[in-house]
This record gives sequence, C-alpha cells and structure tokens, in this order.
Amino acid sequence: MLDDALHKIRRATDADNALLVDLMAHVPMEGSLALSTQRGPDFFALYRMQRGSADVFVCQDESFRGMGAVLVRDGFLDGRSTPVGYLGDLRLEGRGRMRRTFPAAYGHFFADVCARTGCEHFVTGVMSSNAMAIASLAHAKRASKKRRAPQPHYELVCTYDMASLQCVLPPRRADRSVTIARHGDFDEIVAFLARDHATRSFGYRFDDGELEHRLRAWPGYSLDDTLLARGDNGNGKIVGVCTAWDASPVKRYRVERYAGSMNVVRAGVKAASWLTGCAPLPQVGTEFRSLYLVNLSVLDDDPRVLHAMLRAAYAHAWTKRVHFVALPMFAMGGRPDPLEPALRGFFVQRLGFHLYGVTS
Repeated sequence: MLDDALHKIRRATDADNALLVDLMAHVPMEGSLALSTQRGPDFFALYRMQRGSADVFVCQDESFRGMGAVLVRDGFLDGRSTPVGYLGDLRLEGRGRMRRTFPAAYGHFFADVCARTGCEHFVTGVMSSNAMAIASLAHAKRASKKRRAPQPHYELVCTYDMASLQCVLPPRRADRSVTIARHGDFDEIVAFLARDHATRSFGYRFDDGELEHRLRAWPGYSLDDTLLARGDNGNGKIVGVCTAWDASPVKRYRVERYAGSMNVVRAGVKAASWLTGCAPLPQVGTEFRSLYLVNLSVLDDDPRVLHAMLRAAYAHAWTKRVHFVALPMFAMGGRPDPLEPALRGFFVQRLGFHLYGVTS
C-alpha cells in the first residue's frame, strides 16, 4: 500500500494551482464557526513571499486528495544561525487506503527535504479542536519505532492561542508613546528586531535583510502600517515594534457556517454595528477582514508596552473597518504568556493550537 501511495504522491507545480486552491477551500476548520481557507487565485503566492525554499506535495486518486507543505529558511536556534523549517497546509479529503498511507508517503518526501536542505529543526501547529489529529500524533508516538519510521516524529513544545481583538467598540485615545514608523526609523527598527530575533527559537534573520525583503515582497506591507513604541513617553529608544498587515492578497478565511454560541455573537455584533458603526460579521459565503500583527517585538516582554501598541493597532484597524486584529499568545510549561495582561480591556476571541517540534 505504501508503494502505491509513493507512486501517486508528487511534488506540486504551478499546474496544480487549481487543485490546491480547491482542496484548501473544501477542508474547513470546524467548530461553532466553520471557516474555509481561501488561497486563490494563486496558491503559491504565500510561499513566494518567504525567503528560503517551499516544497508542496500532492496526492490524488479516484477517492482521495491530500497535500502538505514544507518550508525551510535561515533562522536562529539557541542563539546561532541555522536552517529552520515549518510544516503546514496539511489537508486530506476522502477515504480509503490512500488516506491511511498518505502520512507515511509524506514522511518520505519530508525526509528528502531534510536531506536536501540540511534542516534538522521543524515546527508545525495543530488546532486544539482537531481531536482526531492530536490523537493520531499521540498514537504514532506510542507506536513502535519500526512501524512509525517512515513518518515524521512529533513532540509537543507548547500551546498557543491566536488571539483576535474584536473591533466592536470605537477606539480609545491612543497612547502618545506609540507612533507610525517613518523611513528615518528604518535602521533603528532593523537593529531592534535583529537583537530580539537572535535570541528566539526560530527567529527571523532581521540582521540579514528580512525587513527589506518584507517591504519589497509582501503585498501591502508598509512602514505606514508599522507601529513604534518608544520609552521616555515617546521620546526615547524603541521598546516595541509591530506591523499591522492585511494578508488578504494571499490568504483569507470564508465563513461556511455559524453554529451554537457564534450565532449569539453574530447577533450581538450586528446590534453593536447599529450603535457603534463597527463592521457586522460576514454573511455565510463571504470573508472576514482582518489585520495580523507581524514582526511583533516587545522589549523585556513588558505588557504595558504591548497594551499601548494594541490600542494604536486597534485604532488603525477601526479606520479600515476590519473585523479583528490578531496576534499569537504562547503558553510555555503551563505558564501563560508574560504579555497576556496586555489584552485586558479588549474583546478577545481565541483559537487554540498545539505547537509541535518535528524531526524526520
């Protein structure tokens, strides 16, 4: 069975664009809010934004379709520069023996990427509500080494939430310590981000042109959407940076269904829109509008600094009539993110994930 899957799984090309866009859209994230991921018109645009390599694998027969991606770039681990990778966009649709053997076949291609790139350190995120996937990973870990040898090995690193600040009330006055970046701030921003990311696991190479690359290659990414927090009431050195980025040119979330508590939330937001002018939640079949706080960095994980930047980001988002502003919150060893207090005073929705380290 594995040999059959190995014959049918292959590296995707631009000719597979329509297949990949369709498969991504037809395997929704389920819950009280069912969302499908929209990657059209160009599925590969999100990968071309990244520095490094991106390998996408696809498998299809009469009863099954599957795909997955492996991205590798230069980054940091334990304070040193090294290749780091991410496994993502795993989607399976259909049943039969091909579905059962796809993970092992995918593992062979993953091992090939490891050998070709020299990357030994990968992570991947799995939604906490995806009980089937989490149980499958736990089962694979208990299985004998011989049985699971062809498959990647997963080890839970931490949990995290994608926290979304819901734009339902008019913004409060922004803290004057936070300003919009200007071109004259560029070198100081690079130095600040480079120092921070050099200490992070899987940090980005802001010391080697990452910010220049994002300004050049990420659609809509701009210093005009970059917020700076400075010490001494706005007159000192940078103590916080983030860019409120609209990812819609390369990735969007479409509502497939509201259920349970989300019907109540939807009705509440609709009522609020009449009173406050906020954007009502999207109709079924339409997409959320959102901003993501990328290259987010806060000196010494000071939640007061992040809170000031969130107020500015929220005000920025309100003018664009988006539904939410999103950022990650990590919990390590059962301890909450030290930046968690920064979320106080906002209406927050959370989507939980498990972060796994992956080896071949």
